[in-house]
Amino acid sequence: MSTYLLRRLVATVPLLLVGSFVVFALTAIAGDPLARLAGTDVDRAVYDTLIERYALDDPVPVRYLDWLIGALSGDLGTSTAFGGAPVAELVASGAMATLRLVLPAFLLGALAAVALGVVSALRPGSAVDTLVSTTSFFALAVPTFITATALQVLFGVWWPEWTGWRPFPVFGVRTAAEYGVTAMLASHVLPVLTLTVVLAASQSRYQRAAMLEVLSAEHLRTARSKGVGERTVVLRHGLRNALLPVVTVWAIDLAALLGGAVVTETVFAWPGLGRMLVTAVVQQDLHLTTAIVMLIGLAVVVCNLVADAVYAVLDPRIRHG
Repeated sequence: MSTYLLRRLVATVPLLLVGSFVVFALTAIAGDPLARLAGTDVDRAVYDTLIERYALDDPVPVRYLDWLIGALSGDLGTSTAFGGAPVAELVASGAMATLRLVLPAFLLGALAAVALGVVSALRPGSAVDTLVSTTSFFALAVPTFITATALQVLFGVWWPEWTGWRPFPVFGVRTAAEYGVTAMLASHVLPVLTLTVVLAASQSRYQRAAMLEVLSAEHLRTARSKGVGERTVVLRHGLRNALLPVVTVWAIDLAALLGGAVVTETVFAWPGLGRMLVTAVVQQDLHLTTAIVMLIGLAVVVCNLVADAVYAVLDPRIRHG
C-alpha cells in the first residue's frame, strides 16, 4: 500500500503545477494590483518602483517561473495586499488560525455525526430518527452565515440582556498572552460551534445511510444467529464497515475546511486562510492568492491519501498494489 500511496503522491505533482499556473495566470491577467494608485498623487517614480519590484511588466509565464523557482526554495514572494509582507509568513499565520477552528470542529462534528447516524439507523422511523433527521435537514438548509449570525445575536445580544453576562466574544480572536487562556478559548467557541453544526448535519446523513445498509448485511445476520451480542454486532462489525463511505466525506470536508472556512471566518472576523484568500482575490494579490490555492490543493491530496490508508485499516480486504 505504501507504494500505491507514493505513486499517488508523485502523480499529483503535475496536477498541482498545472493548477498553480492556471490560478497564477488568471489572477495576473484579471487586472493591475496597483490600479488603485492610478489617478492619485503618488509619485511616478514610486509607481515604477513598485512595478519593477513585483515584476508586473514581465510576461505571465516568466513571472510564474520566477515565482515557482522561489517557491521551491521556500520564498513565496511578497504580498501587495498586506504592505509587502512575506507571503510565507502570512500563509503560515493564516493556516495556524484556521487550524485552531478546523481541528476541534472536525473532531466534534465527526463524533456527533457518527453518534447521531448510528442512533438514527438503529431506530428507523422512530421519534428519535425523525428528530435527528429533521434537525439535520434544517441545519443543512440554513446558510452558514445565518447560523453564525444567529449565534452572534444569541450570545452577543440576547444573552447579555437576559443575564448581564457575555460568555463568548462574537468577533475576532483573543490571545492567551494578552487576555488569558480562558478568554482565548472562549473566543473559539462560536466559530467552532458554527462549523461543528454544519459538519455534523451533513455527515450524520451519510452515516445513517451507510449504517442502514450494513445492518441488513448477511454477515451481521450470521453473527446474530451465532449468539453474538447486539452491542458487539453493531459496534465491532456494523460500525466498522459503515465508516468506509463516511471516510471519503471526512477527507473532502477536512480538505475544504483546511482551505479556509471563508464564510465563518468572515462573519467572525477570524484571521484565517479563508478571510485572507478573499482579501487577496479582491485586491488581486497574485503571490498570496496562488500560495493559498496551492496549499488548498495540497490539503486535498494529503487528506485523500490519508483516507486511502484508513480504508485499509478499517477493511483489511482492501489492498493497493
